[in-house]
Amino acid sequence: MTAPAKTMLAKLLISVISGAVLVAAFAPLEWVYLAFISVAALFFVCATVNPKQAFYLGLAFGYGQFGVGVSWVYVSMHTYGGMPLWMGAIAVLLFAGILALFTGLACYAAVRLFRADQSHRVFALAGFWLLAEWLRSWIFTGFAWLELGVSQTPTWLFALAPIGGVYLVSFSVAIIASCMVMIALRKSRLLAGTTIIVIVFSAWLSDQYKWSQNVGEPLHVGIVQANVPITQKWQAQYRDSVVGRLMSMSQELQQQSPLDLIVWPETALPLYYQQTDKLFWTSLIGTDTALLTGLVDQLGTDQVYNAAVLTCADEQKLYRKRHLVPFGEYLPMRFMLNWLLEFLQLPMSDFSSWDKPQALRCGEKINIGLSICYEDAFANESRQNVGDATVLVNISEDAWFGDSLAPHQRLQMGQMRARELSRPMVRSANSGPSAVINHLGEVLATTPQFEPAILAHQVQPQTGDTLYKLYGNWIIWLTIFLLVMRGILSARTQKNN
Repeated sequence: MTAPAKTMLAKLLISVISGAVLVAAFAPLEWVYLAFISVAALFFVCATVNPKQAFYLGLAFGYGQFGVGVSWVYVSMHTYGGMPLWMGAIAVLLFAGILALFTGLACYAAVRLFRADQSHRVFALAGFWLLAEWLRSWIFTGFAWLELGVSQTPTWLFALAPIGGVYLVSFSVAIIASCMVMIALRKSRLLAGTTIIVIVFSAWLSDQYKWSQNVGEPLHVGIVQANVPITQKWQAQYRDSVVGRLMSMSQELQQQSPLDLIVWPETALPLYYQQTDKLFWTSLIGTDTALLTGLVDQLGTDQVYNAAVLTCADEQKLYRKRHLVPFGEYLPMRFMLNWLLEFLQLPMSDFSSWDKPQALRCGEKINIGLSICYEDAFANESRQNVGDATVLVNISEDAWFGDSLAPHQRLQMGQMRARELSRPMVRSANSGPSAVINHLGEVLATTPQFEPAILAHQVQPQTGDTLYKLYGNWIIWLTIFLLVMRGILSARTQKNN
């Protein structure tokens, strides 16, 4: 093997290890410094390679990151979907490879557009990293998982979320990583050091600003984590016992203290909304406390929705899920892949999506911005759908992920949504962790996983708009503009030379 080949092999090894190590920066470990080190390592090995090599280095990094970070997909497909071990392993590798393509193409674009002797290339890598994250969040309905900014919920950089959302935080981490590389290469050290100081100081200033205000009295909220096994929930012989468990746990909560709202998890009720009436809802927890619970809504033979109902004052208000999980809740390209749905035989895996505004209010006190499971992974959708809600609620069924990284990663994404919009969040998950998060994204209380649990806590509703809620992903459009302008200038310089 020639020396250049050995060097490239070493760089590939560094890339894949750095990608895998990056996952430790996220929950549950939250070794946040690894986010900077891992990304800096990728940018460093890309600093002097050609475009083709940069693509393979980015691809290797992505394989490491997503091969480890979304390995829980195997649990869903093998344990609950009945997919054979070998087929589940191949599915995870293919899925990780698709996600890794975004990182590979980002590295390719940065190196292709900026010459190796330009320090701008390293900073361009940060810009293209950001664009890759953003594109990954919406192409083919999107997969907004392991976005770099989410790893920073324990740090000062988290305070940038109300200004530009998760993507401003991601960009800040990537820019700091670029500055670390520039310092290591002994290029533009003053600029790199100054940039880091400006980013940290900006985060500190944002942390001092009050992005929202208290509105009304605190809500007394109860969370029920029933921990019903998925293998039992949808079997008719267990239906009464499932509903009975939810009711008895709610009664225990109500005996502890008066509650304004009780939240049950996603599809907590194993029945259709059409099978219920007002007497049924009154019998669950009475009429003095509002109840929010997940269930299934069927409008017709081909219109079945993953839904939730808010019942209060003898009235029910329905919410139908908007953003479905590919292969979990609906099948893309069904005309080609229908055999896969029949093979997996996953319960409740053929839903429709809703596309209209859905307000969930209960009198003057309760005004909820609801998301069901996967929906709270998407920052821009949460921003657009929250309306004038004063409290965020997420209901989830995380048992599909088993004892993996996913439930902890999802809770951390909930923290990011709360900080972006400066709203408290109540999260009820069937198998946990369930949690109460304040408007600063801090977890105030949580439950253990894989056991029945109840949690009562005060939640202070908030009003007021963050910059992110008002202007959305402005950092994306600014980055695109700067990269295009710099790319045009670089192309002209190369042509003249």
